[in-house]
Amino acid sequence: MKAPSWETRFLVPAFLALFVGLGILSVFLFTGESSRAQILVEYEAERIASTLADSFRAEGSLDQGRLDPRIRGFGLYAPGGNPVVRVGDAPDTFDVQRERGGFRYDPHRGLLTLQRIFGPGMMSGGPGPGLPMMGGGPGRGFPMMGGGFPGGAPFGGPRGMFHGPAGALFLTMDISSYYRLQFLYGTAAVVSPIAVAGLAALFFSLLSSNMRHRRRAQEQETLARLGESARTLAHEIRNPLSAIRIQTGLLRKRLAANGSADAAPQLDAIDEEVERLSLLSRRVADFLRNPRGEPRRIIIDEFLADLAGKMPTPVSYSAAVAARGTAVSFDGDLLRSVVENLVRNANESYPEGDGPRDVELALLKEKGSIVIAVRDRGKGIAPELMEKVFDPFFTDKVHGSGVGLSLSRRFIEAAGGALSLVARGGGGTEARITLPSRGTP
Repeated sequence: MKAPSWETRFLVPAFLALFVGLGILSVFLFTGESSRAQILVEYEAERIASTLADSFRAEGSLDQGRLDPRIRGFGLYAPGGNPVVRVGDAPDTFDVQRERGGFRYDPHRGLLTLQRIFGPGMMSGGPGPGLPMMGGGPGRGFPMMGGGFPGGAPFGGPRGMFHGPAGALFLTMDISSYYRLQFLYGTAAVVSPIAVAGLAALFFSLLSSNMRHRRRAQEQETLARLGESARTLAHEIRNPLSAIRIQTGLLRKRLAANGSADAAPQLDAIDEEVERLSLLSRRVADFLRNPRGEPRRIIIDEFLADLAGKMPTPVSYSAAVAARGTAVSFDGDLLRSVVENLVRNANESYPEGDGPRDVELALLKEKGSIVIAVRDRGKGIAPELMEKVFDPFFTDKVHGSGVGLSLSRRFIEAAGGALSLVARGGGGTEARITLPSRGTP
């Protein structure tokens, strides 16, 4: 397999961790701000309640015209539930025994209700500590008034200390702005991870696109080098090859006229090498040409069955029922060249003199795509070379040119398909051509 690039090994994991961290941080940030806003609004309600209670103690009444416009109701209640003072929407009576203290939120009306239950002696008619903590415990209330109401009136009635059951404080406050803020924080806590995920997807899409462009640029650079090689080969070999062919032909005729056939094997070797160099030049030219050729609709089952019967070496052919009658769009000559090259490679994977060479040509249909498989039980390909063998001019064969698989992949990809090699269980290799299906006739 081809070694992963440094982007895949380092950059992608690093940015993935960064985006995950940003998503988690954004959730914590907005949920923390939501909790902070709740603490602040409760603090504000306690502060206002303490101020109103102190004002009533000091003045004996409350000026409704001077009340905070957010206040919807306020009341102080004696142990029996009767109001000592009641303003706005505060209830007429308060059941001290049944009601519970604390905060109540009403998001539909945009209100917050504060109820505080305090015990005997906590609001007195004489000097003393008064109501030290409205909240009934550390950290939840605020220092309150000492002494009594004007004229020494205690909480329970005029001119006397209250030592009976608990009394109560009631406050209803409009906190519409708080609910709007909480809605924004809640929405942001949900949207921010989605936004971060979208940003991550965009980033990785751009990174992937950049990597594709770089690979394409490398391929273009390879093609440019091949073009230079092709021009050099054409210039340097064309005339010498022609001269060699002519001189070999003349030499063959002269030897035949003299009745000497001893040099025939050497002349055959010269012709073979000349042909190999000519073939190499043509293949490089094919690689640089338009790889799509002239596509046409091909019924792939019929095409492969006919081709298998014309192979120079035996090939067993099979077609899945689902793939029969299916068409692909491909240049027929190029497809034949690709399949023949893969079959030839499959044959050459067997050691010389190793008995029958089992080469299979199979047609399959997988997930709406056509798959042409060429299988062998040869020596196989080392895992580290599975992708390397597709590089132009790379070969592990003594007489190979190293452009056959590279050409084949280029032709397949130009048709919208893919060519890959996989190791077979039990030994051997399977070459897989995957092509988009063009339906049935």
